[in-house]
Amino acid sequence: MNLFSLICVIFIVNNVDCSNILAIFKMPSKSHTILGVKLAEGLIKRGHHVTLASPYNVEPMENYTHIHLKTLQEYKDRMSKSMLGPQMNQIQKFMRVMKFMKELNDLFWEESEIQKIIKEKPKYDLIITGSLNDDAIYALPHHLGVPIIIFSGIGTNILVNKYLANPNMVYTVDKPNTFLGRLYSVTTNALTSVATDMIMDPHEQDILNKYFPNAPPLQDLKKNASLMLLNSHFSIESPRPYIPNMIQIGGFHLQDGKELPKDFKSYLDSAEDGAILFSLGSNVLISNIDESKLKGIFKVLGEMAPMKVIFKSELEHDNIPKNIMVRKWLPQAEILGHPNTKIFISHGGLGGITESVYHGVSILGIPFFGDQQANLADAVSSGYALVVTYQELNEEIFRTKLKELKDNSKYLQNAKKRSALMKGQPVKPMDNAVFWIEHVIKFGGCDHLRNAGMEMSWYQLYMVDIYVFYTVLLGLIFIVNYYILKFLLKLLKRVLYVRNAKVKSQ
Repeated sequence: MNLFSLICVIFIVNNVDCSNILAIFKMPSKSHTILGVKLAEGLIKRGHHVTLASPYNVEPMENYTHIHLKTLQEYKDRMSKSMLGPQMNQIQKFMRVMKFMKELNDLFWEESEIQKIIKEKPKYDLIITGSLNDDAIYALPHHLGVPIIIFSGIGTNILVNKYLANPNMVYTVDKPNTFLGRLYSVTTNALTSVATDMIMDPHEQDILNKYFPNAPPLQDLKKNASLMLLNSHFSIESPRPYIPNMIQIGGFHLQDGKELPKDFKSYLDSAEDGAILFSLGSNVLISNIDESKLKGIFKVLGEMAPMKVIFKSELEHDNIPKNIMVRKWLPQAEILGHPNTKIFISHGGLGGITESVYHGVSILGIPFFGDQQANLADAVSSGYALVVTYQELNEEIFRTKLKELKDNSKYLQNAKKRSALMKGQPVKPMDNAVFWIEHVIKFGGCDHLRNAGMEMSWYQLYMVDIYVFYTVLLGLIFIVNYYILKFLLKLLKRVLYVRNAKVKSQ
């Protein structure tokens, strides 16, 4: 490099505004930590320093500090077998998740490194939080005097929209747009939101009182988010409204051409008739699957030969078909990116769906909880997926659905179309994410994009008070008109009676 080039590089580097960013991705899910790491890498490339707090260890990087939330990982490991059994009904799953979140939040604030941040108040320029239902986290940016960005790894739903007062979708692809379908959607959304607030808000306020006794009330702090980064894109979800400070960056963590480990590569290279990936993520354990269902799954996968199968499981399995490779860990995105991978059998997490769409792979979904059912409903509506619920899962149904995906080329074609939509963005999702993060830092927040609805109560935001006013008004008009009409009829009856009496007297 000549002297002039060296001077130019030094000049450019010195003119990059380097910021100190604290990213908190405390959800004890490896896929969630990966998203936090990828976002950190994008920011580091721009010259920023990132401190990432997460439950899993991360390889060292330049301009990077890692806070290992070890107790959260240990808690997840203890709870994983009993946390969410597929045999639970929806209410049981909801209550178990709420219990899990409360205990997780308590452990987070007890972490020594987090306590150190509270006491020493180090200089940060921004906080990015990567989890929901931990609203006490909004006291931390208030305490440090910095803006906060929300990262949503699940796209949007009623629990996400409330942070920025984004409108909620009543019309969804998984429920018919009939009166009963809309009634169901509105009712379930309302009950979910109310129940979550009733369970979580008192607990989060207790955390505030304990660690931030001088902080404003929780309801005021919850209005302080500057911006939201959404791990979503129109290629993987049904159309919906977004206010300006909700930025879609779905697929930001993905890239083409990343090499597979040699054993996976050689296995997939030899799969000339195609390959199937079976993975239910890190939160659904194979040991929780009913034994008879699991036997049926292995039998059907064996029937798919000469197609090859890669099966993610924490267990050792004996006497399984020869075309199945079982691994406790696997590079999911890279496997989906191999040209011989044709079908992904998944629980329907948004991360897996994003990776599948990016690489143009069709999906057979088995949803268990959370956003998975809605994610897969969008995938089915888009024509690249089929779904079988855990309750209806048996050998015959699994075989029928899998053969349909295998034999009908339309699913793979639709997956390729969705892949083209995701990859055809004018700006790379990572560049978009970094731009908006730097935008918030530059302007000290995003008040210029702030939705006025954030200052309103829920009944004002959804104009419930207006509807009630007009309902009462119309009711009063009806009642007044009723009594006026009743009075006029009585008067008319009296007049007619008097007139008839006069006629008779004459």
